[in-house]
Amino acid sequence: LSGPITPVDGGIFLAEVNRRQPRIVELSGPGGDLLSAVRIGVIIHERYMWTRAVGECRSACAYVWIAGLHMQVDEGVEILNHLPVARYGTGKGNPDTEGTALFGWYLGRLELSVEMMEAFLDKATGTGTVANQYFDMLEFAQYWNAPVEIVPAEPESVLAGLTE
Repeated sequence: LSGPITPVDGGIFLAEVNRRQPRIVELSGPGGDLLSAVRIGVIIHERYMWTRAVGECRSACAYVWIAGLHMQVDEGVEILNHLPVARYGTGKGNPDTEGTALFGWYLGRLELSVEMMEAFLDKATGTGTVANQYFDMLEFAQYWNAPVEIVPAEPESVLAGLTE
């Protein structure tokens, strides 16, 4: 999965998973549609798939990444997350109660403890402030002792041999 997650991507992802049956889902993107990200994440979680962030992974992309049975990240790649925000109307850009409720359900579906959910909320809100800030999801995943692996970059000599 790369690029923004759109409202139709959950259905497309399910069809592709059924057709290809991958074990690892590679991710990169700026975020996007929360409902599709949740649907994709539940599919990954239920099928015991691994996730791997191969490029910057923000927002909805990070929500998908945390669904992996084992989460990998290429060395140097950032995984940044925040609370769901309203995309329209007067509250645009601010934390959204419906999105936050859906996200809470999703974290429960991923079998995260209530303590981990509270820690996530504290991290995203700066421990109680109104602000909704991006934070390092890789650091947070390591904090909760999630199965995370940082994949080192290939040495230049190996990469040069592959292109010859």
